[in-house]
Amino acid sequence: MFITRMYRGDDGISHFEDLEIPARSTRVGTISEWLDSESILFREVQPGLFLDWHHADSRVLIVILAGTIEVTLGSESRQFGPGSMVLAEDVDGQGHQTRDLTGPRQSIMIRVPDSFDVSGWKKLS
Repeated sequence: MFITRMYRGDDGISHFEDLEIPARSTRVGTISEWLDSESILFREVQPGLFLDWHHADSRVLIVILAGTIEVTLGSESRQFGPGSMVLAEDVDGQGHQTRDLTGPRQSIMIRVPDSFDVSGWKKLS
């Protein structure tokens, strides 16, 4: 399992990086440890919504349930669809642009505290 992290680099520009979620195999499947969270929000967005450069308002883990969104950071764009998990940590700097491509896009947004630390997770990209 992996998540895509969006973070502000030392250059002030947001970047993508893919991280492997630490997990172990059990008789009920592959599971991670329980991780801290603060609150959750359910969101539905119609296709066509475009948001120009903006920041995440807090550190938030976004789980896409339905629909497709395109996110642009600097000069790189990626599309995320059902099953994608994105950790938005670019709360300052240039930020990102988003465009909802198909939908409605349904997502769960999980606000995470400072104790939600991914610095030790294996980088895949």
